[in-house]
Amino acid sequence: MSIDLEIEAAERTAAARAIFAKLDDEGYVNLPVLSGADLCMLGGPKQPFFWEPLAAEWLSLRPRARNGYIQARTKGMIEDGRLIEITPGDGHRLDARYAVSPELGILLAARSRPTFVIASHFSSRLAPLSLFAVGDEIEPVRGVVMAVPVVPPDKAGKSSKPSLTSEVFDHILTTTAHAAEFLADRVIGSAPTKTPFQKQPPRFVSLFRPGTGPTPVAELAVLGNGTTARVTGQGIDGEFDMVALRAIMLDLLGRGTRPV
Repeated sequence: MSIDLEIEAAERTAAARAIFAKLDDEGYVNLPVLSGADLCMLGGPKQPFFWEPLAAEWLSLRPRARNGYIQARTKGMIEDGRLIEITPGDGHRLDARYAVSPELGILLAARSRPTFVIASHFSSRLAPLSLFAVGDEIEPVRGVVMAVPVVPPDKAGKSSKPSLTSEVFDHILTTTAHAAEFLADRVIGSAPTKTPFQKQPPRFVSLFRPGTGPTPVAELAVLGNGTTARVTGQGIDGEFDMVALRAIMLDLLGRGTRPV
């Protein structure tokens, strides 16, 4: 079972334009918080830069369990207004089509048709911090949707890992300047290690573009200590403070729309 979504229509509504106007005024807009399973249900495995381990776990579920989840969450999203039935009662049909709320439409447009993507990670086993540039032909970058993995307080520091489909992702629509600040604030901290004797891994910050495949068009390795960070990559090799690191991340965001 899959659900069919009217994403494009949601992007063109007056409500969507009001969201981008709010972004211009305030610098950020909160978008829906979704679980890994929610993202998969909403078409994640078909999106070009979706986290592969999550897609693999979702697709490995038994069809009965997966369809049961989709039916239950579809009903919940209709009730909270994230999904709108195009024809009343369609929620009971497997081939039903739904309109989406403006907030969810912007989120899904950014994930399914990004202008570019920046992902920050230090372990393939953990969900990356992902930044999806969203725009159109006239304005390639109207904003950046940040997908931030959320670690529940009661799970922090525990070695046992829950199902990837139960992980939670906060989504925030922000400007490129604020996205660069957020990214720098995240990567300047040292990546955690399993033991005190393990060497600190670098945080990789990778830039991807649609049509170029899974290989990043640019990548930085960052070793931070909370105050400064050693950054190596294309044309960069040095120790930088927070101000300089934010400028480096802003430049990387700018490279997303520059000719290769």
